Amino acid sequence: HVGELEQVTKAGEVISELASIAKVMMRRTREIEKQMLRSEAQTRALRRRLDEARRSAEEDHLTGLPNRRAFEALFEESYRLARASTEVLCVAFCDIDHFKRINDTHGHEAGDRVLKLVADSLARITNDSCHVARHGGEEFVMLFRGQTLTEAQAKLDSLREALADRRLVNRANDQPFGQVTFSAGIADVFACGDPRTALRAADTALYRAKLNGRNRIELASKDDCAPPQLDAAA
Repeated sequence: HVGELEQVTKAGEVISELASIAKVMMRRTREIEKQMLRSEAQTRALRRRLDEARRSAEEDHLTGLPNRRAFEALFEESYRLARASTEVLCVAFCDIDHFKRINDTHGHEAGDRVLKLVADSLARITNDSCHVARHGGEEFVMLFRGQTLTEAQAKLDSLREALADRRLVNRANDQPFGQVTFSAGIADVFACGDPRTALRAADTALYRAKLNGRNRIELASKDDCAPPQLDAAA
């Protein structure tokens, strides 16, 4: 009612002063409202940037898969959930066979396309209880919660065979890649005792798959889960 107050003349200067104060207060209130709206918009924008930065820090930019950092956090969480629900938990290392030869023969851009192809193939079987991440180089790591060693092996074997049956061609020069395959090693996390030991056991099984001819999947044995032997001379 500021306009009405200004029209009242009998009250004199007091009402006129009150009207002036009211105008100032309303103007300042509107300015504060605008500042609050700007602040909320800036807060939302900052939150979006932080979320994007977090995703960027945990994503492998070439394949779009979670990276090693993200996998470590996921492994810890999956281990906690599986232990609480007494579920089996398996971890697997997968490595593209003869990847250096692909790079040397066809170039790194072609090698990147093969990496993406294998990543996409592994990602097809992922769900709430099966996860894949790029561990580094041409190596991927997978988690299978609620699936035994043989069940996890069967899933990976199906993928391995489907990939090995494909005949890929380098689109840049129409030169065939030949057979693209991967090898893998799988370990039962709780049979090994803890996540770190299971990772080492899966890596040992992967190494055995490479020695035994590649394009195969090996299961970690009890011996693979044993602590590494120290050299007495050391």
